[in-house]
Amino acid sequence: MKRSPLLLALALAACAHTPLTPEAPASLAAAETEFGRHSVREDMRVAFLANFADDGMFVRGGWKVSNDFLRDRPAPPIVLDWHPQYVETAPSGEMGLSTGPWTLTSKKDPAAAPTHGQYVSVWKREGQGPWKVAVDLGIGHPQQALWSAPLEARTSPVAGASGGSLAEAEARFSSESLAHGARAAYRSASAEDVRFYRQGHAPVKGREAALSSPSMVDDRLAWTVERTETARSGDFGYARGHYATAAAAGKPAGWYLRVWRREASGWRVVMDVTNPAEG
Repeated sequence: MKRSPLLLALALAACAHTPLTPEAPASLAAAETEFGRHSVREDMRVAFLANFADDGMFVRGGWKVSNDFLRDRPAPPIVLDWHPQYVETAPSGEMGLSTGPWTLTSKKDPAAAPTHGQYVSVWKREGQGPWKVAVDLGIGHPQQALWSAPLEARTSPVAGASGGSLAEAEARFSSESLAHGARAAYRSASAEDVRFYRQGHAPVKGREAALSSPSMVDDRLAWTVERTETARSGDFGYARGHYATAAAAGKPAGWYLRVWRREASGWRVVMDVTNPAEG
């Protein structure tokens, strides 16, 4: 039976606004939850080796392949516990963001006060295969935050094709940051619900809260992309790399992970986390 052009157009429009894999947010949240439990049940090293992709990256004095870094090292004498508080997946269902609180306690000195922070991870999967961590970066802060907050899990809304590529959005962000300061770049590029994480500060949610946060700086910063990836749906992705001050552009001041979502107005930053370089 032939379908009229109008009915066909309506059907295609409905498909364009329906996530291809509606189970993705729940399955990613479950994978992250089990990852944290694995860390507590055995140890952090074993859990990382089991859950990171072969080329999954984290920061240890710069971006490193996690499995290569950990494989020949002993497990640290700690208990690292965490769970997801916010999960967002691409409409195509093979890439997603997970973030939430972590707590670290010492095995050598169990009576010592725990330390706290937030992790940020981008996960990927092939088809309906297992989720694996592609990139991970986090912060520490003095007090516990978001430990009892309810889980939010969502799929990014399907948007138009405005705004060019994610790499172009990163380039615009860096140019504005270098010319007018970081605050100006975040004012232009942030989503309304952006999450903004900085070492030593509690996590901040929301564009206005981020812009007024004491952790927001006006410094002119140069952001150097080391890798970008975009989901198959073309409307969700991340960039990771390092940043430097305009006065010392050749020396990394720290490392960053930025997650982007394509909205009706173009690419917008939904998660931004940095980790300063030591020394």
